[in-house]
Amino acid sequence: MFLSLATGSLGVLIVFQDLKLFLSFLLGAALAYLNFLTLKKEGGELLARVYQNVMSCLDRPYQRERTLFLIKVYLRLLAIGIIFYFLITRLGLHPVFLLLGFTLIYFQIFVVMIRFWLRKKESF
Repeated sequence: MFLSLATGSLGVLIVFQDLKLFLSFLLGAALAYLNFLTLKKEGGELLARVYQNVMSCLDRPYQRERTLFLIKVYLRLLAIGIIFYFLITRLGLHPVFLLLGFTLIYFQIFVVMIRFWLRKKESF
């Protein structure tokens, strides 16, 4: 992830030669990376709690945990939207490059998943 972030940021800096566009891309990618890390951590905690509840033979083992997880995800998205609004309106960063940086991490995850799926498919 850091390699793609560095390559993308350097590419934006070399091609457009504008510090504001470079910072927009870099901050978008950094926000996506932080969002991914927290989502990964909370997703693992959710799975551990669901597993623990299933092993305890509870009636609806995942309802409460799932609801809390979704509330956290939507609150995080709201916070990221507020941060983007602040970065665009107050600091004057470019919105397209913020979004490009933000989607870079998720595009990379998508590509890795497709490659993993194709390798699994070839092994069968």
